[in-house]
Amino acid sequence: MRRTASVLVLALLAAVPALAASPTLERIADSGVFRIGYVPDAAPLSFTDPSGEAAGYSIDLCRYIARAVKEALDLDTLDIEYVALNAMEERLGAVETGKVDIECGATTVTLSRRERVDFTLMTFITGAAILSRRSDPIGSIDDLGQKVIAVIRGTTTEDVLREFAEVNEMNVKVTFVDTHDEGVRLLDDGKVEGYASDRAMLIGQIFRDAAAADSYLMTKRALSFEPYAMMTLRGDTEFRLVADRALASVYRGAQIRRLYQTWFGRYGEPLSPVVAAMYQFQAVGD
Repeated sequence: MRRTASVLVLALLAAVPALAASPTLERIADSGVFRIGYVPDAAPLSFTDPSGEAAGYSIDLCRYIARAVKEALDLDTLDIEYVALNAMEERLGAVETGKVDIECGATTVTLSRRERVDFTLMTFITGAAILSRRSDPIGSIDDLGQKVIAVIRGTTTEDVLREFAEVNEMNVKVTFVDTHDEGVRLLDDGKVEGYASDRAMLIGQIFRDAAAADSYLMTKRALSFEPYAMMTLRGDTEFRLVADRALASVYRGAQIRRLYQTWFGRYGEPLSPVVAAMYQFQAVGD
């Protein structure tokens, strides 16, 4: 039975005083619904699968967080609602306004974003790279001069691409897109010579179609360092603690290696020493 009656919510929060300081947990307790924001085309971290369901590495981690929320609130049942979000501004706004309780996509932690939202423990580490067609390859990030590169507006990749071009005095021409799918489509159609995004996302884009994977080339040297985490409401330390406890528990066990193999290993991406160290360092004891 879902605990939605106000009297039950008040009783619950009175019994667990720490949770009373959390607007996110209070809202979840009142509605019995945990709302997860996700990016529908950021495979293998978060995407909409062929059956129309939310899926991916970040989604699986957030399902562990949902279980922890259910236990922390002592709910009999907890429904999960997935909310598709695209542009970075839309994702930030959804967390700020409470449209979603947590954003489980592929979001880089930055100080400017932390002015608006909080972040959980890190969930992944990657770096920006350039995807090109083997028939018109960009073999290295040093070969970007005079190239037309697609990038999603408002992302950290846009910032580092512009900074790299400026520092190295390269005349990189930027074409803005709204989604990863649009960036790859422009690349396939020959309208751009490269698509810039985080390496983790590029892996998911090209290996979703195994037959087409050999048609692409990805730069090995990264343009940037991109630490990912889940976005939560700024200042809601009690909810963030529940989420961090859930993530730390996953990192302490064998689940995280299985998750990595499911979403990255099967694409031929070995577990890097940097990501392995991140899991180890964040396996915080209770």
